[in-house]
Amino acid sequence: MKFHSLIIISVLFSSNFCFTQPGEIEKAKAPRKLNLVFSSGVLVQKEVFTEFNVIIGNVSNEFPPKMFPIVGVQGLRIGMETNLKRDENFNIAPKLGYEISITFFSIRLSALNYFKNEQSEFRILPELGASFGGMVNLTYGYGISFNNTIGGISNHRLSLNINLNRKLMKANYKLIKS
Repeated sequence: MKFHSLIIISVLFSSNFCFTQPGEIEKAKAPRKLNLVFSSGVLVQKEVFTEFNVIIGNVSNEFPPKMFPIVGVQGLRIGMETNLKRDENFNIAPKLGYEISITFFSIRLSALNYFKNEQSEFRILPELGASFGGMVNLTYGYGISFNNTIGGISNHRLSLNINLNRKLMKANYKLIKS
């Protein structure tokens, strides 16, 4: 199980170099300005959760495209998710991860810890799915639990997220018009 997690992490961090086009390596040497992207969504994993995140990274808006447009976001994702219940079934999970959501696909890897009353459960969560310009993402994920102490939260999840950033919105507008 640890070997699979190592492979997923390696793929996420090396994918930045796989999608570069000739000449982009020289451009990459210049310092890039980091963008803040606000992300919220809803997810289902046996019950409905909401999530709120901030992505600190790069917003891509490659126009005119050489082969196809590269529009989206990639970067460090910091946030939390909760089921918003008020009784003893209240769950909250801070999380830290990395997201690449470009043009038509989205991939994420997160580490999160669920808290419910006095219980705690740590999970590694790889997610893969479809994206529309990095702005709207529909992903499926499987939470790999290391101490299954909280019942009622499925390992399988389906999530719908919206990433909000002015530069990303303008790039998607150009993508729709082209």
